[in-house]
Amino acid sequence: MRGHHRHYVAPEPLPLFEPPAQPVDTSLAAAAKITQHTARLREAVFLYLQTQGARGATAGELEAALGLSGSTVRPRLRELQGDAPWAKGRLPARIRMTAEKRGKMHVYRCLTKSEMG
Repeated sequence: MRGHHRHYVAPEPLPLFEPPAQPVDTSLAAAAKITQHTARLREAVFLYLQTQGARGATAGELEAALGLSGSTVRPRLRELQGDAPWAKGRLPARIRMTAEKRGKMHVYRCLTKSEMG
């Protein structure tokens, strides 16, 4: 890790919610374990998408760039789209999935100010 690297810290408290999980002990345990990290991971995904501008990024590109698994990236994308069932109405839409595909994966882009309404 670089000496000048700093982790993102959210400027204000973000709403807490139950992360997605199947009613199975191992899934519930994994969901509970990641709960304290979801806001930071969500912001990391969003900030990376911002750096990509109009090019956007696929889930696979996000995984590679951020060193995260698909099981971590995909729920954060749902949250950032504002349509995650586990956070319905608690997180605003900040990105969108486009019809464009690269490597059979949809490209995600940040919403413009006018799209955020």
